[in-house]
Amino acid sequence: MKKLLLAGASSLAIFALAPAMAQTVNNTSTVTQTGTNGGATVGQSGTNGVSVVTQGGNTNNATLTQSGDKNDSSIVQDNGTGSSDDNNTAIVIQSGSENISKVSQTNDFSTARVEQSSTSNDSDVSQSGDLDLADVEQSGDDNESDVVQTGNLNTAAVLQSGDKNKSTVTQTSGLNQALVDQGGSFNTSTLTQQGVGANIANVDQSGNSNISDVVQGGAGNGVGSTAAAGVVQLSDGNRATVRQAGGLHDAFIEQKGGNNNIASIDQGANLSSDHNASVRQDGMQNRATLTQRGFSENADVRQTGDINIANVDQGGDLGRNHDAFVTQGGNNNTSNVLQRGGNQTANVTQDGDGGLANVDQGEDGLFAFTRGENQQATITQEVGGNNNTARTFQRGDNQTAFISQVGTQNNGGLNPAVFGAEIRQGGNGGSNNEARIEQISDFNRAFTNQQGTSLSANVLQDGAGGSNTSFIDQSGSGGAVALNADVVQSGLGNASSIDQDGTSQRAEVTQLGNDNDSFIIQNNTGHVAEVTQNSSSNFSTITQNGTGMSAIVTQGAPN
Repeated sequence: MKKLLLAGASSLAIFALAPAMAQTVNNTSTVTQTGTNGGATVGQSGTNGVSVVTQGGNTNNATLTQSGDKNDSSIVQDNGTGSSDDNNTAIVIQSGSENISKVSQTNDFSTARVEQSSTSNDSDVSQSGDLDLADVEQSGDDNESDVVQTGNLNTAAVLQSGDKNKSTVTQTSGLNQALVDQGGSFNTSTLTQQGVGANIANVDQSGNSNISDVVQGGAGNGVGSTAAAGVVQLSDGNRATVRQAGGLHDAFIEQKGGNNNIASIDQGANLSSDHNASVRQDGMQNRATLTQRGFSENADVRQTGDINIANVDQGGDLGRNHDAFVTQGGNNNTSNVLQRGGNQTANVTQDGDGGLANVDQGEDGLFAFTRGENQQATITQEVGGNNNTARTFQRGDNQTAFISQVGTQNNGGLNPAVFGAEIRQGGNGGSNNEARIEQISDFNRAFTNQQGTSLSANVLQDGAGGSNTSFIDQSGSGGAVALNADVVQSGLGNASSIDQDGTSQRAEVTQLGNDNDSFIIQNNTGHVAEVTQNSSSNFSTITQNGTGMSAIVTQGAPN
């Protein structure tokens, strides 16, 4: 059955109809075909034209071209009889303003291509089946595109150029790919992929005030591929959110050339594994938040600019095997890394003044009795950075913490309870923990607190101007570690304080400068204290309470 209805056309024109039709001014075209290998080509030029093409069966082709204002086009390639309706192709080209195009295709191997140019365009593509392709291109203002694909191995591509564009792509099942490219201002992209997983999503936004939201379910999903790079936003005021449920996920967000960039990645669940999350930000006032739950996860944040904030939260419950890397260049940087579980590594590098770096590793929230283990934390605050603060908290066993600060007045400010470099290890009975602090400049303050057995604390302060201060507080037993507390200070006006309570501990202080003070307090049994001061006006106090202790003090210039 074929039905042709053309409003305003003459009888002669109807009889002369071929598969291709050209119409002008107030046109209406309706084509209905049932069967296989059908073809319909409709061309409309003018205003107020409406065209509907309906085809049922396999291997049908429909091409619809409209030019003018207020065009409306709808192609449905399914006759509703329950046939397979495979291998169908729909092409829609509209030029003008206020255009609306709807394409609905059912079952497998379908192709839909929509091209709209001008303002106020609206395109809706719905495909059902496997191995379907949807390609939408919109140029102009106030464009909106909605693509829905149900099935596996489907591909959707949306290109929007202009202002106030909105794109929504929804894919269900698995092995799907989606690409959204938006150029202009006030763009919004919402991309949802659900099902068994193995989906790939890429979003590219160029312009101001762009928003991208990607939601993926299942396993083995990736936001980013060789064809594109996850979510890329190249403008001002960008916001990107990636949410992935399940395991084996990859997510990448890049924001450049703008201010107030916000990036958020949330991956996994308590028992999921193998996640990778990366954020690159270039600009001012950047914020990156990465949340990963489960096992075997990697987080990488790189920020270049001023007033950067990076928050990384990994593990929880029984999670293990996490790696976190944060690199910040600029001023007033803040980095917070929280890792729960075991076998974790955190590396933070900051370049600038007034930075704050916090690393918290160890016990699980719901399973605190399991304790953390095998954790490493490194905080580096680069050359030329002043007034920085670095803190590391580790709870458990076999933990290593290293803080390096190169700059002046890394002392925590005016609050005497705050230190420029602070390491706390052990918790309730930790073991085999090592803490090391290096401060290369003047007016720095360092604090180390360790509890448990086999503890080692090392502090190096080197400044030409002096006035560095070091505090070490240890409670427990020396265990297999031969040297428990070691402080080396080179400069003027330095002060060192060591407080040890337990058994078989050793304290060694070396001060090579002027006006140095050393205080050592040791309680219980088997302690050794050794102080070497090679300068003038040095002061050393050693207090030992217990049995089996020894103290050695050397003052004056070396031979």
